[in-house]
Amino acid sequence: MVICKQPGIGAAVHPHKDSEFLYTDPPSAVGWWVALQDAGEGNGALGVWRGSHRRGNIQRRLVRCIGGEADGGTEFVKWDGPGLAAELAAEARDGQDHGNGDEEPYEPRDEDFELLEVQAGSLVLIHGNLLHQSERNTSDRSRFAYTFHVIEGAEGWKYDERNWLQPEPGEGFTRLFAKVY
Repeated sequence: MVICKQPGIGAAVHPHKDSEFLYTDPPSAVGWWVALQDAGEGNGALGVWRGSHRRGNIQRRLVRCIGGEADGGTEFVKWDGPGLAAELAAEARDGQDHGNGDEEPYEPRDEDFELLEVQAGSLVLIHGNLLHQSERNTSDRSRFAYTFHVIEGAEGWKYDERNWLQPEPGEGFTRLFAKVY
């Protein structure tokens, strides 16, 4: 998807984690964010909370509403299922304290926030548990970015049937590689 933040009117995207929207068990989402134009302070820059992917489990999920008044829509629901990405789940199983947020939910801290200056043509890979946002474009320059998400499709990972985004029945999602390695 191409995200176009026009000068002076491009809206902010509030803090979120991509695994809240594209949930797999265990979580595996990775966002690919390519700057088509320079992105920096004032023109819709990407902001991240350093280390939040290691300390923050998934606390909520965006799911499809089936039945009732909201049938066909989406809503956020509280989530207390598996919420660590694959490599963090493995670290948690080894009995070490990796600061992964099991004890207390991660609370964003100002000192962890970093506004990224990204040059056109640069790729930013966004871990599915990383808390991130983009600011409003208040400048006289546009900020366009191309983004897509990759999830694990190999045996042992399950794409949740309640996710808001679902493939056509029997079709599945497009594979990044022709065969599973």
